[in-house]
Amino acid sequence: MRTLLRFLAYVWAAPNTVLGLALGALSFQRPRTAAGVLVFDARDRGFVWVLARRGWRAITFGHIVLSSKPVEGVTLFHELAHVRQYERLGPLFLPCYVALHLFTGYRQNPFETQATRAELR
Repeated sequence: MRTLLRFLAYVWAAPNTVLGLALGALSFQRPRTAAGVLVFDARDRGFVWVLARRGWRAITFGHIVLSSKPVEGVTLFHELAHVRQYERLGPLFLPCYVALHLFTGYRQNPFETQATRAELR
């Protein structure tokens, strides 16, 4: 039963993961795996270069993490919290995240506060 639930979580988050794969391909680098997700953090090129110029540490789409810095430790825990959020909300995550971001800003966004709490584990 647990395997079935994991499979369904991956399927539910799949539309976002496909978006992440496309943006990862635009980073012109080979991904690595970490804690069950694909991570594009080897080079500061393409889409990841754009992230760095915007001052973003990392961004997650489904089961894909894109970052201009190595994703490990606290950053990995933070991004894995977002992966779990994608698994719960699936294709609804991005519209919900953006709507909350517009009303609360980045620091007060409940998705971000939850991910920040996950850094402490």
